[in-house]
Amino acid sequence: MPRFKLPPRLPFRRLGVAGLGLIGGSLAKAFMPFGGLEISVFDNNPETIREAGRIKRLARVTSDPDEFLSWPLDLAYLCLPVRRNIELVGRMGRLGVPFPVTDSGSTKGPITEAALSAGLNFCGGHPIAGKEVAGFGHSSADLVRGCLFLLTPDQRFGDRQRELLGRLRNLHELLGCRVRLVSPSEHDRIYGLISHLPYVAASALAGTALEVGGPDILSWVGTGFRDTTRVGASPPRKWVEVAMENSENLSGYIGDLMGVLGRLRDLIADRDEPGLAGLLEEISSFRRRLAK
Repeated sequence: MPRFKLPPRLPFRRLGVAGLGLIGGSLAKAFMPFGGLEISVFDNNPETIREAGRIKRLARVTSDPDEFLSWPLDLAYLCLPVRRNIELVGRMGRLGVPFPVTDSGSTKGPITEAALSAGLNFCGGHPIAGKEVAGFGHSSADLVRGCLFLLTPDQRFGDRQRELLGRLRNLHELLGCRVRLVSPSEHDRIYGLISHLPYVAASALAGTALEVGGPDILSWVGTGFRDTTRVGASPPRKWVEVAMENSENLSGYIGDLMGVLGRLRDLIADRDEPGLAGLLEEISSFRRRLAK
């Protein structure tokens, strides 16, 4: 494992990570090279707990959420599925935990409201990183090192959150992350469009192939279909929760997508070659900007 140069001061000394899936496991592995940082973890998957228990760098490992919340932490980092993160926030509020809290979930509005209701010192976070596979076995420190990392402060939390925000920025900049700030509501609006909608679109494309062509159609596919539908292979349970937590934004964007598909359908059905070429060139030009 590569070593990082130890910074003169770590913003936290006792870090608790709840959830050692793809993102939580990757974050934990990315933080392991920092000497002086005590890392304790919680997960309720027995296989994950057994694997984590063999990692000497982890100070504590448990499958009991109450035990996790009883530990003397400087920061709890919630990396469970979005609804379980929200449930754990409620539990923290009932127990009156004294330490600050952040998360890595794909939606920010609901958990921010839950943290406000629970009276926590909270600031949401979201590493813009991922794969179409899940689980600790697929996690990697390189997945999150250097990624775009969003922090989602809400002024309703007051001065405590402003201090926490600075420490969280420092923590993730130590991983080489490019940290940006965005409000919880704006986060959900943006990522509903560029993250949640692509999953729905990829799933719809794969679903259309299944319904029209049947399972055997996969024997004919090439890299185009594989690349376009890649995210559709992600674990559905995660995306169902994300869709429900961001349903207003996402349902609106699905309508917008249907509108673009409708325009393409009409141009093709009318054999309007110039119109189709013009629309596709506009879209292609926009997409090519990513390469720059």
